[in-house]
Amino acid sequence: MARRHLLAIFAILTGCLGWVTAARAEPVRDLVTIGGAPENQLVGYGLVVGLAGSGDQTTQVPYTQQAITNMLSHEGITLPQTSFMLPSDVASVMVTATVPPFAEPGSAINATVAAMGNATSLAGGVLLPTPLKGGNGLIYAQAQGPLLVSGFAAQAAGSSVTTNTPTVGRLRGGAILSRPIPTAADHDGHIALLLRDPNFADAAGIAAAINVRMGAGTARAISPGLVEVTDYSPMAGDVPFMAEVLAVDVQTAPPIPTVVVDAQSGTIVMGGGVELGPAVVSHGDLTVQIQAYNGVSQPAPFSNGRTTGVTNATINARPPPAHVVNLPRSTTLAQVAAALNAVGATPLDLVAIIEALKEAGALKADLKVI
Repeated sequence: MARRHLLAIFAILTGCLGWVTAARAEPVRDLVTIGGAPENQLVGYGLVVGLAGSGDQTTQVPYTQQAITNMLSHEGITLPQTSFMLPSDVASVMVTATVPPFAEPGSAINATVAAMGNATSLAGGVLLPTPLKGGNGLIYAQAQGPLLVSGFAAQAAGSSVTTNTPTVGRLRGGAILSRPIPTAADHDGHIALLLRDPNFADAAGIAAAINVRMGAGTARAISPGLVEVTDYSPMAGDVPFMAEVLAVDVQTAPPIPTVVVDAQSGTIVMGGGVELGPAVVSHGDLTVQIQAYNGVSQPAPFSNGRTTGVTNATINARPPPAHVVNLPRSTTLAQVAAALNAVGATPLDLVAIIEALKEAGALKADLKVI
């Protein structure tokens, strides 16, 4: 009997330990953003030069030619009105960047460069100095530098090969902030903490943990997505106070397992805890072949007709053999990877399969497409 009681107590303690380990302690700074200090988006128009014949065709993209003329005029080079340019190493692009909260002038931020004409690739190109503006029309940053392009494109004799998206590139730290973006984080001694993942439990837990550390009444959960903090030490300044508030540890529930899909490159990243339920997947592609051959049409004798050339085409569509895969239940990342590899699909096809598994309820995770 005593042994039975000891086993029961051990089972209860084990269950409690499992519940404690399921929860995790995270600092407040990882759970919230500060209200009144959001990220800000900037945009600008620029030119990428140094392309190996993959730039805009200026006869079809007149604004590229106009931008080149304006740029040369700014550098003191004046062209006659009748001049006509056919450069193939220049491309018009749009540059976008996101400025993090509290960024100061001189901060280096990342930027994305995307072609807006008919350029086939930005690989090897260099972005000329491009001012980046906010929604109010003011210039906040300037971007320039060599591009990092993950895609590849090549063409010759009417044939072409393209991998990923070669018309989009990245500038790592290539945009420099030139003026501060105003923030309004403090409202009459109250600072708003906005939860990244709004829910009642985390909002209440954050407020309770801050009150234990900083004193009763310091924080109050207003809604599942908002915790209001009152600054009781204005003489010390907001920076030390907020540093201490954001360093408070909070017990939170385990995060939702997430699968991130990059639709451009076909990259798929899975976090821990992803599970796959039983499912049947049928995957296949339709192959279409078109063959053209030239022939000659001869007129009938004594018909005064002409001999003409005729182009004929043969179209052949062949569906591949049925490929049906039974996916078993998988509870570890290794099992999920093995199950998806069994489908035998390309990375881009695998993106569609994962989306379909999510819709069918077989993928036990949150799906994010970027």
